[in-house]
Amino acid sequence: MLDLAGLTADTPLPLLGPHLPTLVLSAAGFYAVQWGSHRLGRRWVGRWDGFDTRTKKGWASHVVSMTHALLIIPLALQALRSQTLARDPVFGYDPFVGHVLAISSGYFVWDTLDSARNSTIGFVVHGAACLAVYLFSFRPFLAGFGPPFLLWEMSTPLLNMHWFMDKLGYSTKRPTIFLVNALAFMLVFFLARIVYGGYNSFVFFRTMWVERHRIPLHLHLIYCLGNLALNALNWLWFSKMVSKMLARLSGGDEPKRKVKGVRGVGAKATSNVSMGGNGVGVAVGTDEKTPLLEKSEVVVDRQDEGDVGDVGEGEDEEGGEAQRGREESLALPAEPPSPVKTMRSVG
Repeated sequence: MLDLAGLTADTPLPLLGPHLPTLVLSAAGFYAVQWGSHRLGRRWVGRWDGFDTRTKKGWASHVVSMTHALLIIPLALQALRSQTLARDPVFGYDPFVGHVLAISSGYFVWDTLDSARNSTIGFVVHGAACLAVYLFSFRPFLAGFGPPFLLWEMSTPLLNMHWFMDKLGYSTKRPTIFLVNALAFMLVFFLARIVYGGYNSFVFFRTMWVERHRIPLHLHLIYCLGNLALNALNWLWFSKMVSKMLARLSGGDEPKRKVKGVRGVGAKATSNVSMGGNGVGVAVGTDEKTPLLEKSEVVVDRQDEGDVGDVGEGEDEEGGEAQRGREESLALPAEPPSPVKTMRSVG
């Protein structure tokens, strides 16, 4: 029988061996979810045929992201109970927590490879850095801070719901539901990332200071600066959300409607500029990893008078230039730094 523990015993990640099956199955499972979302999307999503290729890929990616979040949140909550890591969060090790971190490592294997195929170099580096930091927990190093920062993912399900509803046209067809989800997302984002995340960052810095004599200087600087950067991004995103919401509720940012005929069966949507979880501004329409910003511009497909068409994203990849009408709708920043991204930027 294969000795998994001995397989990595003499490597820089000596504790990874027993968790390799979990990591591999996790990555394979997320690929299966991605494949399944493409197959089931055409059956379950009525507007699927109206989406362009980029939006279909984005739909599948958001389904994978949602799956990871819904799986990892309860596991991270349970991992917080580890007494071993409570006593030594820097150099301690807990087998159960190791499996939880292996699941997220598998997710970031998928994320890195998927970004290499469908996104830009920035997102590839983003996923690879996060993967490296989680794998470093098997040295072990800072495994005790993995579960608390994984709980930043608590805002991710509502974020993905926001994206799905925007693509399905709920910003105009069901504005109340769209707004309630946006408000719920803001609340959870504030509690999970600003309040709870801020508290855990304070504990992190205090622990790093106490253990400074046992931690190499370069790791100390990388992890501390990364944590500061991610917290700054959290505050930046939240301030943008609050400003946008207040402007919308006060009537100072009313949506403007200019509708023109659009060629084809589906409708496409694109946003002006976007900021990914790594804080890099990119023009939307380049890839589906790019999230929405504060406003989404929704193209309306007029198949007949008064009919609002499907909502998608990006340019028609096969039909050349089409006439476009745009309708602004409330769309809060859609990809703030991920809970897991604290760990990943930290690396």
